[in-house]
Amino acid sequence: MAGRGRGVREDGETTAGVSERLMFAHAEPAEEAPLSLPELDPPAELPPPGGGALQPASPTGPVGRIREQFGRASLPALRRSVAVAASTELDRGVGFLLVPVFLAAGVIYYFSLNTEPDLYRPLAAVALMAVCAAVSRSWQKTHLVFMASLFCALGFLAAKVETWRMATPMLGSEIQTRLTGRLVTAEAMANGRVRLTIDLVSTEHPTLRYAPDRVRLSARRIPPGMTAGSMLTGYAKLLPPTGPVRPESYDFSFDSYFSGIGGSGFFLGDPKLLAPASTATTGAPFGARITSAVENAREGIADHIRSSIGGSEGEIAAALIVGVRAGIPEAINESMRRTGIYHIISISGLHMALVAGT
Repeated sequence: MAGRGRGVREDGETTAGVSERLMFAHAEPAEEAPLSLPELDPPAELPPPGGGALQPASPTGPVGRIREQFGRASLPALRRSVAVAASTELDRGVGFLLVPVFLAAGVIYYFSLNTEPDLYRPLAAVALMAVCAAVSRSWQKTHLVFMASLFCALGFLAAKVETWRMATPMLGSEIQTRLTGRLVTAEAMANGRVRLTIDLVSTEHPTLRYAPDRVRLSARRIPPGMTAGSMLTGYAKLLPPTGPVRPESYDFSFDSYFSGIGGSGFFLGDPKLLAPASTATTGAPFGARITSAVENAREGIADHIRSSIGGSEGEIAAALIVGVRAGIPEAINESMRRTGIYHIISISGLHMALVAGT
């Protein structure tokens, strides 16, 4: 058997050999030669176009691009895009939603006039636009233009007819007189006074030749039992409805005209009850009796809400449910105006849905 480090040949003789394990037992690892990378030459600087020096970016670059885009726009392309957008909206049924827009445009144009137009002019305009719209049914674009003009004329005519229908007599100057009238509404205000809306029956000392049909007066207090439909009398100072406080602001006289109120003011004393509503409505017109019954029902509901909830919360609840807003404190009104939520106290379909749902 061969010893360590020896080998055996086929004929049985032993020969000196080298063990492979001894060859690698004390071998030191050879050091690797470092890799040499070729040096990269720095890129050559490209000369600016034109052979000159670099110019700073122009600050008007975006403006120039916008001008270039507008320059490429053409009127035929604009017409085609508008026509495509209009046809798409009409196919979706949006055209019907524009009807109140054109009606409102006619109404705004009427109230922006400096002089009162005659009635026959808007009537003639409506008739002419209706004929043109009927004739142009085969030309869609022309037909749409005439339909839009027709709705504008209808809005103008509606504003004219409503102004003519109201025909509210307005007080010309302030005056003190004794008036007798029928109570329409009585609203308790936050400052403790009562705001009365009265249909005038007569005036005396002096007698007004052009007395308004309805006035709105305030009083410190009213006698017990004075409800809507009662007959009352008292000495009052009447004032014509005030216009806007500053240019382009809210016009109170405009609202008074279409509310049928021809004057405002206050009682110089407490008004006196002549006849309660139960006996005063016997000789009143049928419409006045219906209005008095509805108003008394509203006041009854509002009083029940105030007694159940109480405080400013009760006043807000009464405003939300029956529309009696005079009792809301002015500080709360101002806070809601400043925050832009004053519209929530007006009765709307949403409020009715909330009441019905709860």
